[in-house]
Amino acid sequence: MSDLDDVRKRIEKRKRPLNDHNFKKLYNGMVRLMVMMIVVLGSLIVLKNPELEQKIFNQKYLQQLITFVSQSVLDFLPEDVKVSQELQYTLIKDDYYKGTGNQVLAMNNGKVIDIKKQQVTILDENGTEITFSKLKDIQVKKFQKIKQGDTIALYQQKFKMIFEYLGKQITYQEYLGM
Repeated sequence: MSDLDDVRKRIEKRKRPLNDHNFKKLYNGMVRLMVMMIVVLGSLIVLKNPELEQKIFNQKYLQQLITFVSQSVLDFLPEDVKVSQELQYTLIKDDYYKGTGNQVLAMNNGKVIDIKKQQVTILDENGTEITFSKLKDIQVKKFQKIKQGDTIALYQQKFKMIFEYLGKQITYQEYLGM
């Protein structure tokens, strides 16, 4: 029996008590594991159902949520110092504009959220969606981050620009006033 008692004593010595430090490590590890499982399961669901991805990413609610999250999460980052002057476009008629050259340049920092034939939609750092259409030779890719002054595309005589802020269409002048 002394050998068995000896083994029990060694096992008891090896056990670590569940103090606050060990509990925090265990808890944080479990939370990370659950987050990883959620991401993997979500990815698998979207991979198995590609039409679900289209439904999710085409809803205005998701775009408003992305706007809100990017504003609140990126709010703590320092402001970029603007070196160049603001870009100006001239209104021709309705929502058609032209610039000084044949390039459509980004008016603010942002991210490309959608590209279709002859059309690019950008979510800028102010939370405004700007849709440029009637373009040729698009020079950006979907989900690419862009900076003010970056070339988005080229146009021939004029291009169309539509501004949306929180699901509501605004004018070019209202956008410049933001």
